[in-house]
Amino acid sequence: MTIGDQIKQLRTTHNLTQQEFAAKIYISYQSISNWENNRSYPSTEIMLLIIDTFDLPLNYFIAKDIDTTTNQEETLILSSFLKCMATSRDEAPNLESIQQLSGLSAERVQYYFPSYDDLVYTLINKVDQDIKIRVEKRLSDHEGVLSIFINDMTPLLYYKKETLHILYTRPYIKGIWTQFIKTKYQSLLIKYNPDIKKNDLDAAYLIETLTTFISIWLSQPEIEPLVQFQKRITYLVNHSMLSWRF
Repeated sequence: MTIGDQIKQLRTTHNLTQQEFAAKIYISYQSISNWENNRSYPSTEIMLLIIDTFDLPLNYFIAKDIDTTTNQEETLILSSFLKCMATSRDEAPNLESIQQLSGLSAERVQYYFPSYDDLVYTLINKVDQDIKIRVEKRLSDHEGVLSIFINDMTPLLYYKKETLHILYTRPYIKGIWTQFIKTKYQSLLIKYNPDIKKNDLDAAYLIETLTTFISIWLSQPEIEPLVQFQKRITYLVNHSMLSWRF
């Protein structure tokens, strides 16, 4: 059974159309069609997202028909996309610029990423994957949300500060990235804190506040050192707003 067959079986088992399945993993329905017809394959990051979304075994896609060349070319395209964004502040990179930088043909780029949205969501999943894993592990250990944010999440964010600075300062991707993060982490927060389900508005306010802190931090031309940012957030959450130092 190919990966495309597995995805089709998974989709039909959950009684989802291609559009509905695509919406759950932030991908275009054209990609679902291509995968199911074995015209292309999902990236490693998207396979991990499918596994997480549908609560599948971690080895669900292992030992299937993807070779090392596939992963190398996907990585090259994503790296080229990121480099193009680094030099293009106001306009989204086009297929031609990504193609030229990667050295791959347009057909090969579209084989992996049929649409711009597919490229964007694969990239942001790749950036977020290890952060999400760490945060979910700490939430499952019943650690406090603010402690996880300050002590676990911010070091991972700081390690990726160059990439995240691009995602927070490019208008053509910032909105997609921030909405993706808010949606994903609000779902995680509710999953591991059942009491919050009684008032989704509390979770929404908390996520909005924390993501705003991150956005301001990583949008600065000179990103504040990690320890200084951690001290700043610790101070702000432990004091009333009227006592904040301006």
